[in-house]
Amino acid sequence: MKNNSAISGNKSAGFAHMPAKPGQIFYRIPYLFLQKAKDRVQDAWESVAPVIDTLKKEAKTQSINDVESASFTCDDGSSVEISTTVSDLWIKTEAADLTPPSPIQQIDTLIKGLTKPAYKYVCDKSRVLAFPLISGSWGNTIKGFIGLDAGSISINIAFVDEAGVVFETDYTLTEGDIINNIKKAFNRLSQKLPANIDILGSGVTGSGHEISAALLGADVYETELDAHAEATLHLLPDTQVIFDIGGQDSKVMYIEDGELEEAGMNKKCGAGTGSFLDAQADRLGIPIEKFGETGLKAKKPYSFSSMCTVFVGRDLIAEQAKGNTKENIIAGLHRSLAMNFYSTLGINKKHLKTPIAFQGGVASNIGVIKSMEDLLFEARGERVELFIPMHHKVMGSIGMALFARDEVEERGTFRGIETIQQITSNFTECTRANELGCNKGMLCDLVHLSRGEDVVQTLYACEAYENTPEGGAEETLTTKVGG
Repeated sequence: MKNNSAISGNKSAGFAHMPAKPGQIFYRIPYLFLQKAKDRVQDAWESVAPVIDTLKKEAKTQSINDVESASFTCDDGSSVEISTTVSDLWIKTEAADLTPPSPIQQIDTLIKGLTKPAYKYVCDKSRVLAFPLISGSWGNTIKGFIGLDAGSISINIAFVDEAGVVFETDYTLTEGDIINNIKKAFNRLSQKLPANIDILGSGVTGSGHEISAALLGADVYETELDAHAEATLHLLPDTQVIFDIGGQDSKVMYIEDGELEEAGMNKKCGAGTGSFLDAQADRLGIPIEKFGETGLKAKKPYSFSSMCTVFVGRDLIAEQAKGNTKENIIAGLHRSLAMNFYSTLGINKKHLKTPIAFQGGVASNIGVIKSMEDLLFEARGERVELFIPMHHKVMGSIGMALFARDEVEERGTFRGIETIQQITSNFTECTRANELGCNKGMLCDLVHLSRGEDVVQTLYACEAYENTPEGGAEETLTTKVGG
């Protein structure tokens, strides 16, 4: 691994889809970018059909559960398990004997014959290494790009490799401490990544893009709308309209000829965002993760008289006092959120082009999905299915990794994860007003990013400050750290 992408302390323990000891080999088959989740899974299983056919012949015992899981034990003691996640099919093998013609060796040969991306994971002492399938053989290094979306609610990171596979992601709450939680997010990401990755560049977006760009030494910045659209069109290329509902804002994006043509964003009203549901979940004492399935059990969804968060809360308390069920109330909340989304963004439901992608954290809620689709049906007189992209919670970071992949021609200035962990910040007021001839009544707030005794970069400084020798020295340092 190169210095500017070094990750230390990568351990395999605790990861269900990484080898934990020598002798175990894992194969990873990423799903194709198909619209429906069931089609992605089905395609992956069909691609490894030769592997399954071979194991059926070799196995002493076997158990196959449709397209969910399978396990085999061979006569020589080798074992194979196949399972799926939201984005990949995994084959876990453990060989008792690797002398030819071991069933495990046959599996390796069959997977090398695939015409789609695949990866082989092995355990080397305390490190996990992963090798990409390149023209029928295993390459040495996973090369890719980092994308970071630093928002007011969450910090999302994605590592996307050169083939465009979303290799790993992380979702961390911002909690009012952007720098330390970026560090936390990178620490968690590093524990998921194999040791032999090579990070070639990075991109940032979100409200905290300026400080995160300085922290990473980022190569590319794009707006949130551009980043989200880029990710969607990568994962679901035929998309015509994108609905995005996050924790604090909601967006609609219209695609024309494969590019973002027009967009709208709602930042003023929280009733059409995830924070609206979070607040009501607290009131009802039900985990937000169970809101969707709970709402689907409603016999008569309650119709709220207002879409305003304040008045919805009032009505909710009144309905609870009447004895109305939580299922009915939650289903009503989902419909209220969907109505607010369409209304505040001025969406003409009748004239929307399809396919429509739905993403953001709220897209995890099957109750909201149903309400969004119900309102489309009522307006159009026909059913319209909303397609949920893989990794729908971290689309901004995926988009920025893709922008970095497309725009960084030579190795970028990414500092390296170890270096990022060493950087500290100091929020202070400028003390050089007299020297610079500034208005003393309007002193600037500055953020110094330092690595040990060296100031790496100073943020939010005025042009006069940056043009001083000290300011220029800091700017020079910025391009050298981790290079």
